[in-house]
Amino acid sequence: MKLRTKVYQNWVKSGNWNFLKLLEPNHDAKVVDLGCGDGEFSLKVKERIGCNKICGIDVHEPYINKAKMKGIDVIKHDLNDFPYPLEDNSFDVVVSNQVIEHLLYPVKFLKEIYRILKPGGYTVISTENLASWDSIVSLILGWMRFSMELDEVHKVNPLSLHHMEPIKKRVAPHLRILTYKTLLEIVKSIGFKVESALGSGHIFGRIGEIIDKRHCRFVIIRMRK
Repeated sequence: MKLRTKVYQNWVKSGNWNFLKLLEPNHDAKVVDLGCGDGEFSLKVKERIGCNKICGIDVHEPYINKAKMKGIDVIKHDLNDFPYPLEDNSFDVVVSNQVIEHLLYPVKFLKEIYRILKPGGYTVISTENLASWDSIVSLILGWMRFSMELDEVHKVNPLSLHHMEPIKKRVAPHLRILTYKTLLEIVKSIGFKVESALGSGHIFGRIGEIIDKRHCRFVIIRMRK
């Protein structure tokens, strides 16, 4: 395995772990995963919270079928279409892992999360960070940021694991990449109270994640309504 592949996989693993540790055990919680995909990560969320069931929203039929086979109640809906077919103040927890960067309207997406959360409910979301050090270095060298993608190929960047790799039609490319500080500013303007903000994936390893969250590859935040 190439070193850069191993490093990236460790960053993703760290991001998922940070995401899950921000969840609170609550047997009675009503939970929805926006952009649940095939439901694999949704089940980890369910296990961590300890709830009886978890709902999901996704638009790709094969993923939806796989998620349903895992016992997840899935609604087929494009997250770029508003409003979502969910009632106001209806969920205790809303989660979304690596989805917001694929959407055309990230602010509307966050406002929808606020709408469907119960008063006192919380959300955990994660996303790519446009200001990660690895992307900054890539720009200095004259290549695309690692977090950016094109319409038919993932990256035009020989430093990337996905250089000139075709994008599968079922997966939208990264469309809107936020920075750590920008994301926090937006959610506060909507009315969320930020309770925790973590970074995962740093060119200086775990120490970098602790002392320099603003420049990690991934941002994970927990916010309460």
